[in-house]
Amino acid sequence: MIKTENRLIQDSFKVNNDLSNYHPSALESENIRSQMFFKWGKAIGHNVYDTNGNKWIDLTSGIFVTNTGHSNARVLNAIKQQIDSGLSFSFMYPTDIRQKFAKTLLDVSPDHFEKVVMLNTGSEATDIAYKLMKHWGAKNNKKYIVSFIGSYHGRVLSSDILSSGRENSTWSGVKDDNVIFLEFPYDQDSVFDPKKLPDPESIAGFILETYQGWSSQFYPQKYINDLYDFAKTNNCLVCFDEIQAGFYRMGKLYGYMTYGDQIKPDIVCLGKAIGSPLPMSAVLSTKELIDGAKKLGGTHSGNPLCCAAGIENINIMSEPEFKEELQLSIATFEKRMDRLTSYCEVDYVNARGMVGAIMIKEKEKADKIVLKMVSKGVLPVHTWSRSIKLGPPLTITVDALNEAFDTIEESIRELR
Repeated sequence: MIKTENRLIQDSFKVNNDLSNYHPSALESENIRSQMFFKWGKAIGHNVYDTNGNKWIDLTSGIFVTNTGHSNARVLNAIKQQIDSGLSFSFMYPTDIRQKFAKTLLDVSPDHFEKVVMLNTGSEATDIAYKLMKHWGAKNNKKYIVSFIGSYHGRVLSSDILSSGRENSTWSGVKDDNVIFLEFPYDQDSVFDPKKLPDPESIAGFILETYQGWSSQFYPQKYINDLYDFAKTNNCLVCFDEIQAGFYRMGKLYGYMTYGDQIKPDIVCLGKAIGSPLPMSAVLSTKELIDGAKKLGGTHSGNPLCCAAGIENINIMSEPEFKEELQLSIATFEKRMDRLTSYCEVDYVNARGMVGAIMIKEKEKADKIVLKMVSKGVLPVHTWSRSIKLGPPLTITVDALNEAFDTIEESIRELR
């Protein structure tokens, strides 16, 4: 039995060593397998509980959603107040809460963003970004969108077209030959080479994950600077997919800001942490781009309950006390991540702000370390690769962070 202030694992809890057996329900798709180590009962703060009372330190934030913590009391109260107001659904009709959310988001964002498109999921946000770039490209006689091999932008058809590589959408019989892919610059000495691209005058824009999802891999600074300078010199749009990276996950409001003040994207896709615990996403851009496209939004876009949650989440993360405590947590997170490189099982680590990945030399060992962590009361993101990804709620205490990393190190040592 494991019993601490942050963890409780009873003797009766067992982790199945066969990862293929984890499945939420026979009534759902066979494809829904990842992260299903136990049945969630409740989640509060930086802890997740199963239905039998076991308790984990959550290093997933529900997959980068609960930046302000699970079941944040202020956010829940804002949702309850909105319910009690008598307005819980409004289609896309104008409402005060909708206007307040748009103003709140734009007020905290850089001034060059002029308008917001409200949506529900990250996939919808990147779909709209694709649409904005296509409409703008058609008007300006530019056709190519540049993405990166190994990228991930969501689960709809346009996302598949933009993600991973040219073959990713073959299941549909639909391809966009005007979406082209560059190799992701994993090596810090990688050079942005415009010679690998078509005529600059024909490029509509670039879409980039702020960090590559599965491995938390960040762009080399010179690479991102050269790409951005090339785009601006040749009148190409730059879109950052911030679905995971946004709202202080990397230490600043938007993750792209960690690459320097000179980066000013034309389009930013936001999601996950805006509406926690409710589904909400958004696209920020200019008046020209947003008003230049049609059919933006949907039935539940700008839902009053989601707007109420979004406003309170943004307010919490905008407070000086939140930012000060976050910097203390970031210092601990980055220090403990760096310490893991002393283990021979670890190839290298990526960490910035409160997101990182432990790159294990062998996938099989990564699987075993994940299972040991879960059995000891620490929940990581299992990527089904040699990467063990970490992204705790930004409100996690320093004590809980240190306890989680002590458990990670213990799990690596026991693997031997």
